[in-house]
Amino acid sequence: MNGSVDAASSALSNLSAGLWRIQELLELLTYRLEVQHVLIETGRTRWMGRSTREIEVVIGEMREAELMRAVDAGPVCELLGLAEDTPLSEIASAAPPPWDDVLEEHRDALTKATQELSLLSRSNSEMLEASYRAVQETLDRFNHSSPSSTTTYTATGARAGGSGRHLFDQKT
Repeated sequence: MNGSVDAASSALSNLSAGLWRIQELLELLTYRLEVQHVLIETGRTRWMGRSTREIEVVIGEMREAELMRAVDAGPVCELLGLAEDTPLSEIASAAPPPWDDVLEEHRDALTKATQELSLLSRSNSEMLEASYRAVQETLDRFNHSSPSSTTTYTATGARAGGSGRHLFDQKT
């Protein structure tokens, strides 16, 4: 009996360590997204490429950590008589004390972190999209006739009235 208790304790400890690693990575990802948010907000585009690469690296590490968590959950589920794909909330409910509380705390922390990340990621995406639209509108103004000239359109919807000033060479 003592051997099975030790095996369960070891398996639960491994699972908990894997969950801590995921929490650390989620915190790092939150930091990276907040840095990106500041870069977007302040127009410091010089560092956007680096920021994006750093976010991609953390996401890659999270994929590996999630895979390891799935591997660590297997023995726990087996020892608790649960299916391999059992959600963490059910594993926590089936785990003996104090692991039930530990796993429930992990689940709560992971849920909170993923909600925060979702909001931050959505905000960054919206800001980037707005910035892209603003740049496109600016380029469109430069690439079409100047504001002081009168623009007319043909029956097909094309601009009429010759060429205006262009920021880029429009030759095809």
